[in-house]
Amino acid sequence: MYDMSTLLRLRYASDPNADTFFQWEGSVYCFMPNEPPKKVFKCIGMNVSRAKIEDGKLWVQGRELTYYLDPTTGEKLTRWDNPWTGEKDLPVVHIANDPVQMALPARIPLDVRHNRFSGTSAVVSEIPLFYPSPLGDEKFKDHDPNKMYQAGEFFTFKCNTKDLDSDQTIDHVEVNWTRVSRFSPFMKMKDNTGYLVFHCTGFKLPQGSTVDDLDPLLVNEIKRDMTAYATAPAEYNPNAKNVTSWTYFRDNFDTIVSKGAN
Repeated sequence: MYDMSTLLRLRYASDPNADTFFQWEGSVYCFMPNEPPKKVFKCIGMNVSRAKIEDGKLWVQGRELTYYLDPTTGEKLTRWDNPWTGEKDLPVVHIANDPVQMALPARIPLDVRHNRFSGTSAVVSEIPLFYPSPLGDEKFKDHDPNKMYQAGEFFTFKCNTKDLDSDQTIDHVEVNWTRVSRFSPFMKMKDNTGYLVFHCTGFKLPQGSTVDDLDPLLVNEIKRDMTAYATAPAEYNPNAKNVTSWTYFRDNFDTIVSKGAN
């Protein structure tokens, strides 16, 4: 049976002290009622994590970044003009989630799909999300008027089947990531109805890789402003709450608003 011990080797590393890097890039589309879908951003991101199996659970601690880029030039955005509301020069709030943690029972089976013709396997993870919105307070209504947070994260990790069936850390892994969510809060879509689709592909960096092996845009951002993201947290912190785009926006709202006033 493929279980969390398989995921440890596929998504992370057998060494609990090893940093595992993933990188991805793709497009962000906006879907509005009665309008053709619009590509509003390109994006590029990374994750660095450590993991171990202990006391019957897979323990994971990590950090991740995703940057919103101009859909044509691919340059990092700092400001954005909203074509639906007419607001201009909105400060772009990139995704900076620290920490990202989870503790999963080690015997959870994986959804694995084999291609006998190519000798490859796909490990599929589908995560529907629905819970009270961190931005449920009235002061956030222009950024997300919904009382419930609704989204979905869909991952497909692909590798050689022989590697999946071994007992070694797997270096050569590709990932497809699709995210469906409400509009990012910085877009200030007010009560407009619609949603975003993130469509990205990426890969695992080989064992022993460092932040310097990431895309130059990510390397520059991490070394200049986001130095904590060069490594994963050393230990799982049971007292820390996961950071998401919505909680980050809530917790930094005053700073974000002040930037918008400039």
